[in-house]
Amino acid sequence: MAVTQPYSSCLAHGMLFRAGVTEYLSSLSQGWRSLYASTQREQPYEHNCPGVQDHLLVLHMDGPVPVERELSQGRGTSLIPEGGTHIIPGGTVFGVRLRAPLTSLHLYLSDAVLRAVAAECEIGDPSRLEVIPRFGDVDPALTHLLLAVRDVLADGHPANNCYVDHLAAAIAARLIRRHSSSPSAAAQAKTVRARDIAPAIDFMRANLHRSITLADIAAASSCGPVQLTRRFRQVLGKPPHQYLIQLRVEAARLLLTGSRLPIAEIALECGFASQEHLTHLFRRATGITPAAFRRQSC
Repeated sequence: MAVTQPYSSCLAHGMLFRAGVTEYLSSLSQGWRSLYASTQREQPYEHNCPGVQDHLLVLHMDGPVPVERELSQGRGTSLIPEGGTHIIPGGTVFGVRLRAPLTSLHLYLSDAVLRAVAAECEIGDPSRLEVIPRFGDVDPALTHLLLAVRDVLADGHPANNCYVDHLAAAIAARLIRRHSSSPSAAAQAKTVRARDIAPAIDFMRANLHRSITLADIAAASSCGPVQLTRRFRQVLGKPPHQYLIQLRVEAARLLLTGSRLPIAEIALECGFASQEHLTHLFRRATGITPAAFRRQSC
């Protein structure tokens, strides 16, 4: 299978070579030919990107983070959760505006790999296959594959090249099966997207300081509690109350590092019943107490 280095696509987009990109790790020196991957910490930015031959996937490794994206089909804004993935098909011209810091994985999948896998799947003419753009959708199987690439990237061993080719083929197969114009993708298209729970997440973030119920969150989303819980499990793999705790712990972390408020006040500000309640849930989420976290951050 003849494959050219997808690094040229990364160069054309230039997103990873802007000021404000830190903690940079890439596959450039590892000799990968079926895909190019990098992990980085990105600061807020706005960027317009030309169309390139290969297919771009961006995995959010933290969040939620507000993102605006513009394609020929229109413009959209959404609060993208941790695990949300953007899929930009090869040849797509697009604009993006990141409105908060983000830790991300960028992956360029060779179009030649995608066409070769499509031919093996015998789904019709591979040259006519189209990848469907996605905006922060959560696909657990795709996320698993992308995180596997991240782990290999961090390992940096030359013997991993063959494994990377297998991962690239698996990612291509997943795109064909769930995110393309193939009949199998149309039959299995996800009915619940990240945008379907965005109103609920917005409501949670705006009301972290007070006690809110599942019924309150569901009402803000114009659906019932059972339907809302089903949506959260489908998109994030967890129920709303667990995600609310995650948001509160994240808010507490920001206040612990960015303010001198007493921990008891931070607990109440973030919606915890008491300092003891915050300490219990914070330690369960991070492995350390709020006081120890603050000391480490100083």
